[in-house]
Amino acid sequence: MDNPTVNNLAITAVVLIWLLSRQLTERPLREKSPVGLVLVIIGAVETGIYVASHPLSWRDGALVVASLVVGVLLAAVRAFTVRLSVRGGRVVRQGTVLTAALWVLGLGQHFLIDTAVAAELGAVTVLFYFGVVLLAQQLVLVRRAAAVEPSGR
Repeated sequence: MDNPTVNNLAITAVVLIWLLSRQLTERPLREKSPVGLVLVIIGAVETGIYVASHPLSWRDGALVVASLVVGVLLAAVRAFTVRLSVRGGRVVRQGTVLTAALWVLGLGQHFLIDTAVAAELGAVTVLFYFGVVLLAQQLVLVRRAAAVEPSGR
């Protein structure tokens, strides 16, 4: 039996594990990363398909937007838990345990909307959520890196 909620939760778990592994591994900070944008596009398409067959109330839409706003704020805070340093003339980044905890907290608050809105909305919008907050975190990291990097950007 094909259960969309179970499928979305499985995809969410895979994406979260992949994101956390990348966040906690030291690697060069790239000014532009396509991952966030790809997740936003896939998530927007998925959300659009869902909304086309399950119209949302104003309240549902407002709660999803509120979750995104909280997620972006947590992403900005999370960006300051990432260590930046210069190695071989490049800025490298590595998340901390607090970085991982803030990812889980952010995802948890996003799934709380499922308790107050149309069924499955949190699961359906999760890839869009991941993309938006990843782009927000990246923006803050790049701005922080400009102060760390000896030559500036």
